[in-house]
Amino acid sequence: MISAETVAQTWQEISAYSNDEATQSINQMSKEQPIILAYLLASSENELFDEDEGQLVLYIGVVVWQIVERGLKDLRRVTEKGLNKAQRANEDLLVKLAADSAGDFLSASETLVENYPEPEVLRYITGALIEGEEGDPENPPIRDENLGLAFLHLKIVLDAFLENNEQ
Repeated sequence: MISAETVAQTWQEISAYSNDEATQSINQMSKEQPIILAYLLASSENELFDEDEGQLVLYIGVVVWQIVERGLKDLRRVTEKGLNKAQRANEDLLVKLAADSAGDFLSASETLVENYPEPEVLRYITGALIEGEEGDPENPPIRDENLGLAFLHLKIVLDAFLENNEQ
């Protein structure tokens, strides 16, 4: 299991990246996890997200990749088949999250975190979406109506990493 310390340390390191380091990280991801990067780029360009929301989804996805890369031994490359499997497994969640309010999202995400194989990583995703990197719940980086969709995209990425690593 990935520790809260690994999650926090990775997030802090990446949040301090210069533009060059961020570009290098994206280039590394394009070589090591091209399917996940393509999915994150497509997700970040979803028409429902404004530009800042789309960039945040991509950024959190890169942080999640680094957390999983550091926290799990021998992370394998996610295949298109593996990503599709994670997407199918989350179809019911998509329907539920689409109908939920922001308060319902908080409740649903807390329940998911408690029962998730990597609860600290999922907790990071939820916190980053609700409070942003500044930790300010009064100024959330994602509009309430897009919380569920952003969470879903990032959970699919995490699920694909975890499923791929179990095989």
